[in-house]
Amino acid sequence: MVDIAYARPEEREEIAQFMNTVFKRAKWDIDGWRRLLAGRWCGPEGRYAIAVRDEGRLIGVLGLVYADRMTTGGRRTTADMTSWYVLGDYRGQGIGQKMLALATSDPEVTVTNFSSAKAAVSVLVNAGLTVLDKERLVWHPRTPEAGFKLHDDPLSLGDRISEKDRKVVADHQGLRLRHLTVETPDGLVTLVVYPQKKHDEYTTHEIMYLGNQPLFARYAAQIAAAVLPSEGAILSLDRRFAAPGIECDEVREFATPRYCQPGLLAPSEIDMLYSECVLLNIKIH
Repeated sequence: MVDIAYARPEEREEIAQFMNTVFKRAKWDIDGWRRLLAGRWCGPEGRYAIAVRDEGRLIGVLGLVYADRMTTGGRRTTADMTSWYVLGDYRGQGIGQKMLALATSDPEVTVTNFSSAKAAVSVLVNAGLTVLDKERLVWHPRTPEAGFKLHDDPLSLGDRISEKDRKVVADHQGLRLRHLTVETPDGLVTLVVYPQKKHDEYTTHEIMYLGNQPLFARYAAQIAAAVLPSEGAILSLDRRFAAPGIECDEVREFATPRYCQPGLLAPSEIDMLYSECVLLNIKIH
């Protein structure tokens, strides 16, 4: 009999080994899978995957990166979907749909998916996820303006930055991210930026988190100049983080939209941190 349930803490290593075996094209090793399942943002006893077993044998998994986040409305929980697999002999029996139904069943959790393959979009929609965003704003390098000082250690600024900014930055130490605070004439803007070489011509500096969105909108070009190197780079911001009045150099559509479970959080609160993207250094298209 097939059993579908949230994985228990003691199953972590078995599930990591299963993922390492079935995902043959993954660009990371067993340590990457362990990092994905470790519960970095929800604790070792928190949820991290859905496991499917047939008479005790592991035959399917769905990774879920749970996180307890600080939002403007207080603490909220999100779960980023990752690494979904069912052994071939068990496909076509509705097991995948039941896994997704369980993953999206908690009314207090917002499920997200930032890096879906196009082929999986219909599955996400059938599970109740909706389009979170479908385009990005882009800025190109320019000469930095005087007065826009860049801090590469926001935590050193103490309570000059918000409690939310401090938590986000602290939660993501040791990952391949740039933690930045820019001084503007009207205050500080804290960003977490993910540099990715998506194209041979330039590096995309993806804004994964943006603290003061209205202030960024007021000084977007100047902040881009402070953040970007002088050439060979662009700064990218998902549309949902763009406050009114913002101006950019160009707008680009995503190859595949971002998706989320609607209802609990405003789109502008759903950043791309606390996800598989930063744990596994996945390129975000």
